[in-house]
Amino acid sequence: METAKRIGTESKQARTPRQKKSTLLGILVLILILVMVSLAIIEFNKRDLKKLVFIHPTEKTFMKTKTVSARVVQSHTETIYVNPSKGSIKEVFVKEGETVSKGQQLFSYESPALSAELGQAEINKELAESSAKQLKEQIASLENDLLEAESITTPITSDASNTTVTTNLTDVGDSDPIADQSILSLNAELNTAKADSRAAELKVEKYTLEAEKLKAELDSLIVYSTTAGVIVNLNKNVGQGFQAKENQQMAIMEIASNDPFKIEGKLTEAEKAKITPGQPIIVTSNVVANKNWNGKITEVSDYPTYKDKDSQQEPIPYYSFKASLDSQKGLYPGYSTSLDVVLQSKQLLAVPETSIIGIGNSTYVMVQKKGILHKQKVETGQKTGQWVAILKGLKGEDKVGVNPSWIVHLGTLINLN
Repeated sequence: METAKRIGTESKQARTPRQKKSTLLGILVLILILVMVSLAIIEFNKRDLKKLVFIHPTEKTFMKTKTVSARVVQSHTETIYVNPSKGSIKEVFVKEGETVSKGQQLFSYESPALSAELGQAEINKELAESSAKQLKEQIASLENDLLEAESITTPITSDASNTTVTTNLTDVGDSDPIADQSILSLNAELNTAKADSRAAELKVEKYTLEAEKLKAELDSLIVYSTTAGVIVNLNKNVGQGFQAKENQQMAIMEIASNDPFKIEGKLTEAEKAKITPGQPIIVTSNVVANKNWNGKITEVSDYPTYKDKDSQQEPIPYYSFKASLDSQKGLYPGYSTSLDVVLQSKQLLAVPETSIIGIGNSTYVMVQKKGILHKQKVETGQKTGQWVAILKGLKGEDKVGVNPSWIVHLGTLINLN
């Protein structure tokens, strides 16, 4: 009897875990069914809300593009070299990274011999001017003396009798040889002074021109910027006292222009055959997310450069191209970019991507005709964003269902109110 009880107890204990597993499995299945039903109800409600939304096909722009790689560059960079004939470097006025304006001083040369020549020319000019001034004063004095001497024998005319009466300090009618000699002497001295004055003025003009020429040469020792931009690649080895050797081409600095940036890249033969100047571009960069820029191709070279793919094959030709940007905000020189070159652009009827129903190899949309839902076969084309081009099968006045629901049956009567 005890044995029977023990067997019954063991049997009961053995059945309990199996029952628990079965119960747990049943609960999980029930929960799964409830979740699926809930999701189905939610989806049903969503689609039920959308099933009666209709729109007219809309015209959208669809573009056929070719994607190429390129890089942002300065519009141009001016390289400035040291001129050995100008002498040694006297002073550099700018620093690397500094923004300069057109006409701003960059650096200067030093020429002691030229400075000495200018100093001597200025001294000569001052001496000539002083001599010319003294001669002018002498001429004025001689002219005054001559007037006084001539006044002694000046004839006096009577208006009433219209006769001339000459008065002298001596008797009337007698000549004064001393006075005549004095007048002749004064005239000769005056003529000499005038000749010397003209020579002095010519010397002033000569030394003035010489000084101006030397000043211009000294001014040419100062190098000015011919463009507005930023100083880059300033050669730190070319500073005060540096003297370039004859025929040595030594760059002292570069100026990256402030003009709008350009896009530069290379094309393969196949890409060159499709891309020509004037084509619009849409520019994107991995450096700047979710942003694009517009522009156009400005130049495509007809002359290739070659790159060896490997030593076993013929070199590959590449054609350089340039493009301009409508706006460069957010882009900087050196940024790598991707260009979508617009090869073709068309206006086509389009519907939302969610309106398209694919059945086998065919595509359809749901259209409303006289309040009845119909399935309309269409031919689709390119996609742009959430819109799909319709090449055949729809007109602009058609009403197309958006997010067509699987619960809507063909032939369903649509409530138009």
